[in-house]
Amino acid sequence: MAKDKVHILGICGTFMGGLALLGKEEGIEISGCDTNIYPPMSDHLREMGIEIIEGYDSNKLPDADIYVIGNSISRGNPALEYLLSSKANLISGPEWLYKTILKNKKVIAVSGTHGKTTTTAMLAYIFENQGIDAGYLIAGKPKDFSKSARKGTSEIFVIEADEYDTAFFDKRSKFIHYKPDTLIINNLEYDHADIFPDISYIFREFHHLIRTLKEEANIIFPSDDSNITKVLDLGCWSKLISYDFNGKHENSLNIQDDALKPLLRIRNQEESIDWQMFGEHNARNAMVAVLAADQYGVSLKDSISSLKKFRGVAKRQDVLLNTDELIIIEDFAHHPTAIQTTIEGIKKNYPNHILTAAIELRSNTMKSGLHDDRLAEAVSSADKVYWKSEDRFQIKRLVDSLPNKSVPLNNNKSFINDFESMNSKKDILIIMSNGDFNGLSRDLLDKYRND
Repeated sequence: MAKDKVHILGICGTFMGGLALLGKEEGIEISGCDTNIYPPMSDHLREMGIEIIEGYDSNKLPDADIYVIGNSISRGNPALEYLLSSKANLISGPEWLYKTILKNKKVIAVSGTHGKTTTTAMLAYIFENQGIDAGYLIAGKPKDFSKSARKGTSEIFVIEADEYDTAFFDKRSKFIHYKPDTLIINNLEYDHADIFPDISYIFREFHHLIRTLKEEANIIFPSDDSNITKVLDLGCWSKLISYDFNGKHENSLNIQDDALKPLLRIRNQEESIDWQMFGEHNARNAMVAVLAADQYGVSLKDSISSLKKFRGVAKRQDVLLNTDELIIIEDFAHHPTAIQTTIEGIKKNYPNHILTAAIELRSNTMKSGLHDDRLAEAVSSADKVYWKSEDRFQIKRLVDSLPNKSVPLNNNKSFINDFESMNSKKDILIIMSNGDFNGLSRDLLDKYRND
């Protein structure tokens, strides 16, 4: 029986592009359109023989049985308006993913404010390294896989599950569609100020997800996160698997001062990780990944063995340059907590280095100024901080709050010249943004690799 032809609007985003790769593996005829057609996703799609149309011209839309609508597509988009007028068969990405792939899988959904991409990649790699061909969808570029998504031949599927809304016609969080067998909640803080007025709305979305879980499902979480506890206290009908931090629970994560070799205890069996990652937040990511893998027959010892070889995800503490003179690290930072834990982890890992942070305030929540007070605290471990924002008043507030170490970052060229003038041996520069910082990483590498 012939399968439906599917056209995806917004195909080049990490999530929607992942859907295209999965659909192609399933034998479905896939095409898509987008305005931002850039590698690596565009290369992955074309390698799979998926046609990409540039722009949203309604005259260029191919005939399809189903049109999958990305959550970046809003009313006024000419392709969408044409499809609505034509009464075409529209579906959101998350709903299509569930009906096409997830319905027949044992789903591990990785949720929370921080660490979703890295934890999803960790779990996928643990299964891969242990000889289990698990499916996965990672909203980033994993270094241990050639692509960000695959269906896999085993019944296990690991998915990054975020709380952002589903589509212009479905304002529920994307993760409500996944119906996971195992739900990881890494942590819970206020984020996405553009769609959530306050944290109580985020609590509601997470509790809606919990209400959809079957009683045999597992929920894995840290017991020291009071916001997760508040959500669970609203009502829970599934099995709870928690761990404590530097405690004596049968599942416990213990970190010494240097944070380089975290000790993980599961059901009172202990193993330490001597690995390439650093920082408390990555140790916590590892803890929930190991607890989840344990539910699918992978022992603590085997998971740790795999994590020792885990290389991480691009733009997540990604070491771009490492010379005697300078270390350049790139990190995806969209929240003060992520900024703080990353800077503190790097500082502990390189205690004798001067650490400079270049931070772009790019997410809607960060640009709103809501976190400005927390940002000053978050960068306290850095020796110098450069701030980039579209709002010059926000920059002034941040610089004034840390007058001895903060300066504005006006443009890449002037920043590079300024940094070069003060750069000395044993310097670390960390570039933090949830965007591309106008190509700052590339410009720095061009400069220092050519010198």
